[in-house]
Amino acid sequence: MKVNLKNKNEKSGKVESLVIFRCNCRCIMCSMGLQIDRSRGGTDYHAIRPFELIKKDIEKARDRKAFGFAFSGGEATLRKDLPELASYARELGLEHIEVQSNGRIYANRCYAEKLIKAGVNNFVISLHSHIKEISDYIMGVPGAFEQTIQGIKNLNELGQLVKINIVLMKQNYDLLEEHVKFLLANFKIKEFRFTFVMLEGNVAEDIEGIAPKMLEVAPHIERAIDIAKDQVGCFVYNMVPCLLPNYVKYINDMGTFDTLLLGPEFETSLDDSRKTRKTKAEQCLGCKYNDLCDGIWNRYAVEFGTGELMPVE
Repeated sequence: MKVNLKNKNEKSGKVESLVIFRCNCRCIMCSMGLQIDRSRGGTDYHAIRPFELIKKDIEKARDRKAFGFAFSGGEATLRKDLPELASYARELGLEHIEVQSNGRIYANRCYAEKLIKAGVNNFVISLHSHIKEISDYIMGVPGAFEQTIQGIKNLNELGQLVKINIVLMKQNYDLLEEHVKFLLANFKIKEFRFTFVMLEGNVAEDIEGIAPKMLEVAPHIERAIDIAKDQVGCFVYNMVPCLLPNYVKYINDMGTFDTLLLGPEFETSLDDSRKTRKTKAEQCLGCKYNDLCDGIWNRYAVEFGTGELMPVE
């Protein structure tokens, strides 16, 4: 990871659009779970944002000279017009066209091929365990694991390397190394995103049952990176350098996301947003990364305190 200290007024590298607040899973740690629940059965534009508004989001990416556009949600692939929107992004000259998904729909090879032909060239898939029972429990749908696995196979056969997002929680973090080995042995992977769970959305209803301590998770992230780093890209989210002192270059929070997030009636820079939602401890003042690190999420500090934070000399 390259630390990027460019001026905030420079144009965003990527625009991400929340295109839908519906999902075909019910992940226990979903940060959007409450919004998705409110949109269930709803017909207003917060549930499925209008086609023309998403086109305007894509046009904003072009106008900002962004290198890419990401469709997220919710489950973006539930939009019937997603291929048309992806095609529009390609028509406007965006090089990086990304879909963030649980990957279940790609088990339908014809649909996966349709998205590729429309211009999607970056597939980010969330798969949190290589063990079927654990994966299905986390995703809240029996059979989801097998569909996602088939979806990844189909994408690989269609020439697509896949980016895997793994949210780390009590249910899976101690098996992370085996999960990474499984994925590398069986699929063509482009990168891993190791994401410490956010204490919001569905997690807020059961923090004790889902959220571990960051200090407990850190050694598993280190070993997973050691396994994967010579084969694929590795990125870590929602962690701090004092817990991964020898792996700081992999911590995405240390640089800039350079992403503009667009949703119903709002837009925000992910970089500016995280600065207002994170906190530090007094001991952070003595850390050599103090100027680059924004600290830990406020909610995490409320629940677990800041005792895990130790200055790196």
